[in-house]
Amino acid sequence: MPIAMWFASFVRGKKKPSEVVKTLSKNLDVLVKAPSDRQVEKSVAFIIKCFGELKVFFVGSDKISTGKKKKRDEPRPENVQIVAEYVVNLNVFIVLITQMHKMPFESKKDIAFLFNFLFRHEVVFQEYVLANPSIIWTIVSGYRPENKAVSMACGKMLEECVKHVKVAHLILTSNELWRFLDTYVLLKDFETQSSAFNVLKSLLTMHPAISADFFTRRYDKFFTAFNSLLCSDEYVVRRHATKIMYHILVLPYHAETMLQYSSSKVNLKIWMNLLRDDSEQVQLDAFHVFKLFVANPHMPEDVKHTLTMNRHRMVDFLSPFLAKHNDENFVTDKSIVIGQLKRLKDVPFSDLTSTATVNH
Repeated sequence: MPIAMWFASFVRGKKKPSEVVKTLSKNLDVLVKAPSDRQVEKSVAFIIKCFGELKVFFVGSDKISTGKKKKRDEPRPENVQIVAEYVVNLNVFIVLITQMHKMPFESKKDIAFLFNFLFRHEVVFQEYVLANPSIIWTIVSGYRPENKAVSMACGKMLEECVKHVKVAHLILTSNELWRFLDTYVLLKDFETQSSAFNVLKSLLTMHPAISADFFTRRYDKFFTAFNSLLCSDEYVVRRHATKIMYHILVLPYHAETMLQYSSSKVNLKIWMNLLRDDSEQVQLDAFHVFKLFVANPHMPEDVKHTLTMNRHRMVDFLSPFLAKHNDENFVTDKSIVIGQLKRLKDVPFSDLTSTATVNH
């Protein structure tokens, strides 16, 4: 074949971004309506091929050139922009997400990658997602036990989405938030459970202005539910929950929430028990929260009484506590906490009667 003809065939074989998206959209339509397994299989094969072509547009690829030396085929920003515009105009991703359960495992990962890349880099796609909350709710529903086949990919997409304050606000002000606390973080699949905890942590710490408002409005309901996670028999649940709680309480925006939480005798007892957890990592996180109770400048009398009545046992317990943990800050903090406990004085019973009635 003459070189000119070979080059022309190569150029014809390389599709434009718009053509790839149109082909993807067309085959998704077929997949939705496909009456037979054969048609589903055929459509999925075309869709998988489109995924590969889109990934080349996004991140480039290594190609073999003369002499079998690899040469980078670098991505072009204008191609990514065209893809973003076409997937928005053709509503590609809402169909992809709803049909994802028909895809092989690796293709589900590709969907999450393509979605996250566009959400992170292309404003037109991000604005499209934000303007269509049904996309977010469809992704969130991927955590539900009956949708286990797509939970991992949906988790990856949601972890990216909640980095945006509008998505975080959307979920924090919805009833769906409570599903995270009573269902999603308790799932038995480790990857899905970890993803749900990651999303929950982002919702509660990444955008402190809106999470502070959430805690003000829903304090009792949230911390009652979250304390149940801290008391779980499951190590993984306690491990994630203790770490998230510490990150919640130490944010400056959450100062009022921290003071309110550390002023509760019930909460104090939970963390005193967590100090004795079988896991050293849980113990360490528990210590970092426990010290907030001890350092509370507005310590209520019933909390002070509990600490005072247990101060000798706590000092004896904390002195050798995590002795192998040589972090300088931890050693200093532990010394300060022990010093504070030693300085506590007995509180007359008469000073406790009013608060005891309220808090028992």
